[in-house]
This record gives sequence, C-alpha cells and structure tokens, in this order.
Amino acid sequence: MGIMTGPVSAVRGAKLLAEHRSLIPLALLPAGVACLLSFVGIWAAFAFGDVTAAIWPDAPDNTLLYILWWVGGLLTQIVSAIGVLIITPWLVMLVGLPLCGPLAEKADALLGGAPSDGGFWSDVVGALRSTAGMTALGLVGAVIFFVLGFIPVVGVITAPFVTFVWTPLFLCFDLYDPVLARRQMAFRRKLRAVGRRPFTGISVGLTGMALMSIPIVNLFGLPVAVLGGVVAVRELEETGRLPG
Repeated sequence: MGIMTGPVSAVRGAKLLAEHRSLIPLALLPAGVACLLSFVGIWAAFAFGDVTAAIWPDAPDNTLLYILWWVGGLLTQIVSAIGVLIITPWLVMLVGLPLCGPLAEKADALLGGAPSDGGFWSDVVGALRSTAGMTALGLVGAVIFFVLGFIPVVGVITAPFVTFVWTPLFLCFDLYDPVLARRQMAFRRKLRAVGRRPFTGISVGLTGMALMSIPIVNLFGLPVAVLGGVVAVRELEETGRLPG
C-alpha cells in the first residue's frame, strides 16, 4: 500500500458497486447530496463571486478599460469557483458522508468484514468520541494554520500543506471511520490507522477529494470514495497492518 492506494481502491470500489446492485439504492442519497452541494457552490461562486462588478459596477466605454473590467470580473469568478472546489469536500464530509454509513456497512459485509458486537450504547459513545475528537483536532489545526499563514515563508507553505496533506488525511479518516467503528475501534486507534501510513492516507484522501469536488463526477464519486475507503481498510485488515 502507498501513494497509489487511493486510485486503486476507488477502482475496486466502483467495481464492487457495479457487481452488487444492492449497493446502488444505498449510494443514491449521498450521491445526490454531494452533487447538489457542488452545483450550488459553483453557481454561487459565479453569481456572487464577481468582486470587480461590486467595486466597479458600470462597464466602461473605453475599449482597453472594458477589457480590463471584463477580464478582472472573469478572474475573480474563476478564483471563487476554485475556492468552492477546495471547500466542497469539507461540506460533503459534513453532510454527505454521514449518509454513507449503511453503504459502507453493506460493502464491508460483502467483503467479509465482521462487526464487533459492542451494543447500541457502545456505538453511540464511540461515534460521539470520534466526532468530538475530530472537531477538536480540526479547530486546533485551523487556529495553528491561521497563525502560521501570517509568518513569512512559512505562510507560503501552509496553504499547500492544508490542501494536499491536512485535508486529505482528515477525509481519509472519515472514509475509514464507518468500517473502523464497525470494529468498535477507539478514537486513538482510528488515528493510528491513518497516521501510521500517511502516504496511503493522503492518497485515499486526495482521491476522495477529486471524486467529491467535481460536479456530475461526484454523482457517484462520493459513494465510490466511501467504497474505496472500505476496500483500503479491508486490505489493511487482511494483511495484518490495521492497529490491533
């Protein structure tokens, strides 16, 4: 497992979805939510992201100034759209991923994964601890990266790190979580499952971001990303590399 784990697991997840039609109904609701979020975000970026029009509302008569006005408006809309593409995976994580629990559980069972019977209250407590832990970790990280952003040189590195390392690892945790929770795994063990193999986690997370961020693609991109997470965890489990 390594940097190619994400794409390979996603392909295997898509194959699993195609081979087992019983998974399709479970995939439709989160898929629709993910697609809707992306469409709304892109529309909002182009509808309200034209900062040039807000500052300079009337088109100038001079040809050169008009070209500058038009190009400035287009660039601000494109920048807003790119910002939405970066933010969308976070929104999908908050809204779409919780709806993928039944899909992940069904796929895990089809792949031979056996749940650990901890009881209803154990499941609730485990879910609350994971949610609280990831929320706290996310808030602390947001504050640290915000402060680092004002430091010369370091601030230039912060944005790429957040985009290509921090966010993918967060997303990888969420893609792993349904299967790990099914094993009654504690929050710290879940973190170790992601942190011990960071390149694998980044690969799974980046693949998930790509599948979730692009409209139309994310219609089935979100469920495929979730299934890819299930496949990746099962491979870790079958090869004895899942924290015990």
